[in-house]
Amino acid sequence: MSSLYNFSQKKIDEVQTKFSKLKLEQQGVWKGAIDIYAEYEGYQINDAFEILIITPSIFPSQPPLMIEIGGRTQAIGKKYKITDLRRLHCNPSQKNTACLCVRQEEKEKFPPGSNLAVFIENLVVPYLYGLSYFEKFGKWPWGEYSHGGLGVLEYHAEDPAEITEQGIRENTKLLRADENWKEYSKQLRKPSDEKFCICGSRKPFRKCHKKAWQGLNRLHLDIHDFKLNVRQLFQK
Repeated sequence: MSSLYNFSQKKIDEVQTKFSKLKLEQQGVWKGAIDIYAEYEGYQINDAFEILIITPSIFPSQPPLMIEIGGRTQAIGKKYKITDLRRLHCNPSQKNTACLCVRQEEKEKFPPGSNLAVFIENLVVPYLYGLSYFEKFGKWPWGEYSHGGLGVLEYHAEDPAEITEQGIRENTKLLRADENWKEYSKQLRKPSDEKFCICGSRKPFRKCHKKAWQGLNRLHLDIHDFKLNVRQLFQK
């Protein structure tokens, strides 16, 4: 692998002090077990997962990628007859990397300048806790956002922060990176509740992903209020 982060011995020691079962396999690539001792709303989980962490050269400006490599994700999918592993926030089209949170949450959970231990504690451990919970109960322990652009819209629907032009541009940039970006562009120009949902279910968007539909309409109005041009926002 190329363009990966070069950890100093000090930074390696920092990680292994907290996560002794993780080993630096090669430049920027960590592999090993993560022990989970976590509790959410009174439910405690003690578990362990085999993972791979791939750290880009521009880390920490960009967070690493995490892959569950012990086969648990696939086994959970098989157990609950889940054919699309994106429901488990696993992206098969990107080497089964985990979607640890929606992109808008990254700055909160992985602030600028954070180290790898913060990434593991704030993003990896909660995700694995949720996966272990799903394995037992067939659902996530907390409200979840959909994968990709739909999750971006769902978050926008609920985001209590004051809307800014920069925030609008950041969200449309995330939608532009989605494989269905052309559909998002069309819907933001003229929302239509008669069109099929962008997820491909062939159900009406407003019924299939209600919260994302609300977010799309809110973003449509925000773009209009700031007198921005949708076509320009989605220019590649």
